[in-house]
Amino acid sequence: MGAWLVLPFSGAEWVLLAYCFRLGLRNCRIREVITITETLVQLERGYGTPEQIYRFQRAWVALDWTESPIKGYPSRLSFRSHGKEIEIGRFLAEPERAALASELRKILFDSK
Repeated sequence: MGAWLVLPFSGAEWVLLAYCFRLGLRNCRIREVITITETLVQLERGYGTPEQIYRFQRAWVALDWTESPIKGYPSRLSFRSHGKEIEIGRFLAEPERAALASELRKILFDSK
């Protein structure tokens, strides 16, 4: 007798499931491309294609690595220059973020 109540809730579950899959697929497409030249550090960020482009003068850019004071929370890795700070690698796991920081330090500061 109460079986007719199952159909709307079942439909709502399917809609919610489809939305979650769509959201997950969109977040899998996030991309950050860092280009480093002799004079410029450029960060392109977007979902598949660049939606935001940030440029820093290489001579003035600082790489900031901040450990979280709370255990289990992710650290922050960012470029800073002239009062502007852009976080990079938010979607990376902690070991990947540490490897990125190490590699960027080598490229930015050891090759001058």
